[in-house]
Amino acid sequence: MSAPVGRAPHLAPVELEEPDGSSARVASRARRHSARVIAALVALVLVLVGVQSWLDARERARLRYLADVPGVLRTLADPPTVLWRWTPDVGSLVAGDGAGGWAVGADYHPGGVTLRGTDPDTGDRRWSVPFSLDAALPPGGRSEFPSVWVRCTTVRSGDAPLVVCAAEVSPVASGGAATPLAVLDPVTGSLLATPTVPAGSLWAATGGLLVRATPTEDGRRGVRWTLTATDPVTGSVQWQHETPVVPQVHEVRIRDDVIRAEPELAADADRVLLTDSGHAWLFGADGSPRGDVAVAADGRAELGRSGALVWMPWQDTAVPGGVLVTRAGTRATVGELPARLSVDDDTAPGVVLLTGDDGGWDGVALVARDAGTGDELWRADGVRGEPLLVDGVVHTAQGADVVARDARTGEVRWSVPVGAVPSWLGTDGSVVVVVTPDRTLLALGLADGRPARSVDLARLAPGDAEGIDQVVEYAGRLLVRFRDGTGIVLG
Repeated sequence: MSAPVGRAPHLAPVELEEPDGSSARVASRARRHSARVIAALVALVLVLVGVQSWLDARERARLRYLADVPGVLRTLADPPTVLWRWTPDVGSLVAGDGAGGWAVGADYHPGGVTLRGTDPDTGDRRWSVPFSLDAALPPGGRSEFPSVWVRCTTVRSGDAPLVVCAAEVSPVASGGAATPLAVLDPVTGSLLATPTVPAGSLWAATGGLLVRATPTEDGRRGVRWTLTATDPVTGSVQWQHETPVVPQVHEVRIRDDVIRAEPELAADADRVLLTDSGHAWLFGADGSPRGDVAVAADGRAELGRSGALVWMPWQDTAVPGGVLVTRAGTRATVGELPARLSVDDDTAPGVVLLTGDDGGWDGVALVARDAGTGDELWRADGVRGEPLLVDGVVHTAQGADVVARDARTGEVRWSVPVGAVPSWLGTDGSVVVVVTPDRTLLALGLADGRPARSVDLARLAPGDAEGIDQVVEYAGRLLVRFRDGTGIVLG
């Protein structure tokens, strides 16, 4: 018999459904979203890179600008290194340029002085030029010539710097003495001109011009001054002005003392100030008259920042007797004189900084006034040394602290104790450089005061150097001189 054949199992029909498209749309949307996210991230990265590039470019431009500001150090190495050993035969610095890399010193010797150019990075002598003093010698010649003082100022001739130096000798004959000048190229030492300022005349330099003030007496105890601005090399006249005739005031009696009232000529980057016999005449560097200010004869006038002029009497009284004259001509009573700043980058143009006695022995008062009204904005007592003004912030040494204040409001941005009264404050544009009497160099962040580095200068000094005698900016480098006559130049 054959085996029975079984039935096949029932097979249910299966229908395959076509996709409705929703999953594909989800996937597509996810891909598009991812693409948008990636694009946004790329755009954000590009924006951040662009912003950072802009910030970096702005910082580079800021540092380039600061490099040309007098007193600013070149960027210090971390840690600072000794570039060369300073010795007294290098001569005292009379002119220097941190950005251009040159320095001019005055080497004094019996009966004369020699100008010398020094490489500020190595201390090597580049050139040496004797300064002729024949025009200024007293009647007895060099036998009566015990001392000489050289002062120099830098002017611009096109894109090139020039140094104008004057030699003032003593003793001076009763009729006064002529002042010999030397105009030279500070890089090569080439002597370009040797003009002489006659006895009784005054000189100053502003911009690229040499300005002389020459008096003419009218025979009735009156005097008229002629100001002449010339090219320092060629002598060609660029502008000239005459003052009105004013009665001469030769002597001023203060209590039992008689003080000789001397005329003075001063200049800054864009102004020239002549004072004599209770008058102050202001001119722009281009010769434009900026006013005739009447002041008393028993005092002196000085140029302040932000276009201000400050007059202060000689006598010491408890009542403020000085006068601040703003650029607009507003007068305000003050008891201070213009502050000496080791660095001023011309920020905070609406602020005048003055210093005066704070009534104590621990420093002076630093006073900020409005450049338009003369009103006091803020005051800080117990300030020592010369403040810094960088990026609209005033940095001062007060007691054993370094304090940073907004130049306009006086708001304290930061204050850092440094352990001792600072001997010197400086900056390279990124940090505040502090040198203390215990031969310590500190670097504090310019923006926040955060300590960046600390260096024991005694370890860098030759031999067993004694305490610090002087700290100065030396053509963009830092010169630390010790009491034993040695010194080091840091960079």
